[in-house]
Amino acid sequence: MAPLLLSLLSSPAQAEDQASGGASSPAAAPLFDGATLEPTALLQLWLTAYDMDADEQADASGYGDPEDDEGLKVKRFKVGLGGEVKKWRYRLAVASNAPYDGLAEPEEPIEVDEAWIGVLPVTGLRLQLGKSKLPFSRDQMMASGDLVFTERGIASEHIAPDRSLGFLASFARSGGKLSLGAFNADGDLFGDSSRGKTIVGRLEWDVGAADTYQTWGDRKEFGLGVGANAYYTIGEATDTWAAGGDAMLRVSGFSLLVDGAFSHIAPTETTVASPEVWEETDRWGITAQAGYQVGAFEPAVRFSMFDDSTIGQYSHLLAGAAWHTAQDHVRVGAGYELRLEGADAIDNDTARLWAQFRL
Repeated sequence: MAPLLLSLLSSPAQAEDQASGGASSPAAAPLFDGATLEPTALLQLWLTAYDMDADEQADASGYGDPEDDEGLKVKRFKVGLGGEVKKWRYRLAVASNAPYDGLAEPEEPIEVDEAWIGVLPVTGLRLQLGKSKLPFSRDQMMASGDLVFTERGIASEHIAPDRSLGFLASFARSGGKLSLGAFNADGDLFGDSSRGKTIVGRLEWDVGAADTYQTWGDRKEFGLGVGANAYYTIGEATDTWAAGGDAMLRVSGFSLLVDGAFSHIAPTETTVASPEVWEETDRWGITAQAGYQVGAFEPAVRFSMFDDSTIGQYSHLLAGAAWHTAQDHVRVGAGYELRLEGADAIDNDTARLWAQFRL
């Protein structure tokens, strides 16, 4: 299957706007006057080999549980085009994503995942307009094709904002980077369906040659990245503020990611829309992941904890390994997830296999 897919997808490129995670990425094809065009593609498949579910009808909905029974599913599919023209950068991509868990917001079967244009007017400064990721949480900002388990921790999914339409400015110098943005709060590409707005900021510092937004690479070099971020969303029926910090260490093939965040959500007095919560709610969580390169294999373990003041606490321990082949255009992995969902929870562990193909 891998050779067939790679032959159909003719030229290697990055799967997302972040680093390629070790995949070979030759220069994009030149068009005119230095312009480039770079196609991208990503396909992730999950096979649930075992689901410890005492209820034969359905899993109980909970944070971090996709409610999968034994069988195969498409976890994520994405295709896009990007490139540059002199000081201008652009990207357009469509995607389809399986719900993260039973409490995730419903998504369209296929939606515009990214649609932005950016410019570098002076050295270190980048201005960007369109639909893109918000700069919050290293775990969330990492490209999905660079995730060893092909998914993120619970806090990253339920506290960090994802993609939305807005303006983002960033300035980088001497390893430091400051990002500030203003975005619509609804994520709609074709207009703002609500009066909600999100203001977000992130400050980070990076040192070393290794990319601190991925865990895998051809060179076992040193890299350390730390970041702090915050956002405030003024919604139609709910106001939210959140803050968090993260760090990534890479040295001699070893990688360590730590990412934590806290949010406070409060309903507002309005009859225009239904609030996300009906009482003031605090949510916090942390993800810690460690891995190591052993030849073409990447064994890793991740602990993810999330606490919702109105629902309870959920903890997951996921251990497994990924095999990187075909210059990392193909990955195959397996893992076992131990779910700790409170004293009254039904045993709900999962054994999973996954495969990833990308340009």
